[in-house]
Amino acid sequence: MRLPHHNLESVCFLFEHFSELIKAMGDKCPPEEAIEIERLFNLGLPPVTSENALATMLGYNPGFIWSLLNRTSRYYRQFDIPKGAGTRKIDAPKIALKAIQKWLSYHFQKKWIPNEHIFGFLPGKSHMDAASKHLSSKWVYSIDIQNYFPSISTVRVRDALENLGYSTEPSLKIIPTLCCLRGSLVQGSPASPVLSNIVLKNLDEELANFAREKNWKFTRYADDIVFSGIDDINESDFIPIKLFVNQDGWMISDKKTYLARHPNRLKVHGLLVHGDTIRLTKGYRNRIRAFRHLLNADKIKEQDLAVIRGHLNYSAQVDDFQL
Repeated sequence: MRLPHHNLESVCFLFEHFSELIKAMGDKCPPEEAIEIERLFNLGLPPVTSENALATMLGYNPGFIWSLLNRTSRYYRQFDIPKGAGTRKIDAPKIALKAIQKWLSYHFQKKWIPNEHIFGFLPGKSHMDAASKHLSSKWVYSIDIQNYFPSISTVRVRDALENLGYSTEPSLKIIPTLCCLRGSLVQGSPASPVLSNIVLKNLDEELANFAREKNWKFTRYADDIVFSGIDDINESDFIPIKLFVNQDGWMISDKKTYLARHPNRLKVHGLLVHGDTIRLTKGYRNRIRAFRHLLNADKIKEQDLAVIRGHLNYSAQVDDFQL
């Protein structure tokens, strides 16, 4: 869904300046709220200081805003998508709520300054960039945060908003309610990725400092945390990492914990990193050769063309990747 640029880029949505919003609210904007609106505007944050302020900015009926906040589940539709051998449940916000979440996420992304080791959910960065940081390593160790978005509670979202600059109870109640469902971040909301990154700020810094002390490389791509290095290691060297993650309130998926040493293949985000360039795995390269052969022989069904071309384009992107 695309929002008009002038709405998306304005922290007051329909208004260019905080003074216009205050004027539009009239006598429903007490002096102390007007001060908070101006403060948030100057910070570059959407001034969601009350239900009335939100309704005025968006041009929504106040009753509809009340419904969004008090009957939140009505504004989602749930469905399953394939994930490996199973499925993943998606709670997709309906269009009115999605518009609000997208607007909030746009400004949160602009305000938040990411750690240099973070690559997931960032414009201009990809899993290929993250994998490339581990090139020429002698070993790779990765762990995966279990139930990533659902494990991020409303309380942690409040903390993330405070880190951004929100400080009053109306803001710290309204925004988490708009961005969470059943007490946690939503798998399907456009606001969840940036909020999850902000929530992980302290853990990212701890892990980055630990990697620096060890002279290791470290990246995080969403819920996938990866370390690598060239010095000899023992499995006990990774115990502090698990402690950092657990103490910060996260569960590690044991079945996705991965340790590989050269000359065995070293894989990060599905790409091989032993050497000076990222590469597709041998199995994937064989699939690409087969796809090209079938495409050249005109043996691909019309309904499968988009998927096949997607694989071929991805292969070309990996081959053309430049550090």
